[in-house]
Amino acid sequence: MDNKGFDFREKVVLITGSSSGIGAAIAKEFARLGARVVIHGRDLQALNEIASIIYSLQQTEDDCLTISGDLIEDDELPKRLIEGTIEKFGRLDILINNAGKTISYDNLDNPNLMDEFQKMFKLNVIVPLRLMQMSMVHLTKTGGNIVNVSSNASHEPILFTYSVTKAALDMLTKASAQELGPKGIRVNSINPGLTITGMGRDIGEDRQHMERSKLEYQKLTILNRCAYPSEMADLVVFLASDLAKNITGSIMVSDGGMLVKKRHYFGSKS
Repeated sequence: MDNKGFDFREKVVLITGSSSGIGAAIAKEFARLGARVVIHGRDLQALNEIASIIYSLQQTEDDCLTISGDLIEDDELPKRLIEGTIEKFGRLDILINNAGKTISYDNLDNPNLMDEFQKMFKLNVIVPLRLMQMSMVHLTKTGGNIVNVSSNASHEPILFTYSVTKAALDMLTKASAQELGPKGIRVNSINPGLTITGMGRDIGEDRQHMERSKLEYQKLTILNRCAYPSEMADLVVFLASDLAKNITGSIMVSDGGMLVKKRHYFGSKS
């Protein structure tokens, strides 16, 4: 295999939700491989900490741009992300739609469900769609590509609003790949399973509870393990690389075999 496929020097990569977790791992890996990166997050302090790590991986601080803001609350932020990228670097090669969140409102009888569903749909579907629309002209010029970070929850109703909106994101990936392929733009999606990030804190889980959850979720996989953000970053980098130049419209599952693990019914032991 030719390692030149992973040469991202002079490439410009925009990653939403990259101040922690999978997004931060993606940003660091692209920077390590020579890319110029645009990172985004709501937590400015966390964003600056990731930027400091990226600076240490690059030749100059000019190769990293930070843009903070809330993609749910700020309707102008997607435009600011694209325009800021072009103003700083003059091009865009790769768009990574990674920003996401989990919620605890998962029941139809919950009075907060509609409000939370609208927020989740905006973050997981509307925002990626807007970013793809606005980046299309720039990606056409560079022969670029898009990777959407979805979830294996898109295949099963694990969490009500999360699963529904991630399924919509996967279909958006396929529909966009069909339309953008003739323009030379590839569009793919990854479906992580349980990955060790700080996302559990978003739904009020403390460290002890998250550790118990990790042990329980491991049992749901064939490989009896949870993934780490760096493993998801490796998959994203592969899909964005020239080694995947014949791959588009694909939904790549990386969940330790959770979706295909044999379920035991009728009282049989697992």
